[in-house]
Amino acid sequence: MEFTIGDPDFQNHFWQPQDQNDNCAVAAQTDILNQYLDHPVSLDETNYVAMTNGWYHPGYGTSADDLGNLLQAYGVPCHTVDGASIEQLASELQQGHRVMVGVNSGELWDQGPLSEFRHWVVKEFGLDNSTFTADHVVDVTGLDLSDIHNPQVIINDSGDPNGAGHTYPLDQFSEAWKGSDFYYVATNAAPGGSSNVDLDIGQYMGVGTTLGAEYLGLDPLSSGLAGQFVDSVVNNVDWDKVLANI
Repeated sequence: MEFTIGDPDFQNHFWQPQDQNDNCAVAAQTDILNQYLDHPVSLDETNYVAMTNGWYHPGYGTSADDLGNLLQAYGVPCHTVDGASIEQLASELQQGHRVMVGVNSGELWDQGPLSEFRHWVVKEFGLDNSTFTADHVVDVTGLDLSDIHNPQVIINDSGDPNGAGHTYPLDQFSEAWKGSDFYYVATNAAPGGSSNVDLDIGQYMGVGTTLGAEYLGLDPLSSGLAGQFVDSVVNNVDWDKVLANI
């Protein structure tokens, strides 16, 4: 059975590739902004706004302290969390909040053209690859828990030419996210017009009877009862145990 927290299919429509080597944070925020605004903004516009306000420095990118400033500037309130957990990320997604995280791109782009691109960036800008931590920003759009032994994180990645709705195993994503000390920025509310994110876990018998029972210590639940504890599942799943079973 398919079970996804979040609404990645809706958010895929707003993905766009970054147009500079280092404006991933601007692109990630632009994708989110266009889910809230009545009239879409272009990446050219948000690049300009970010540069003129000192939130984006060509050749250096965007600092973690400035991530989210574009959202605030266009009237989309947001908050930041450092040292976050997967449970917190899942809770944000369940509420329909839009989420950006800092990652180490090397943990995601570990082979092929994207790896080559990353090494080019390191060389071109004289970066110290030995101390490379978080060097990239992506939007997290969903968690796919269809297979509880192999959970997947769904992201929109402006640095990947096929980055709309790209999925990564939870353990690989966690290693990449660790590069920012598990930092994220999330909006305070869901945008209007997105799909219903108040999911009824009772629709997904595999999750309602297996995930809930196994990780909350409950007896197998019926479909009807399962729908009553979706918040408990999101907030109480032992993600370390999930990772240990991968």
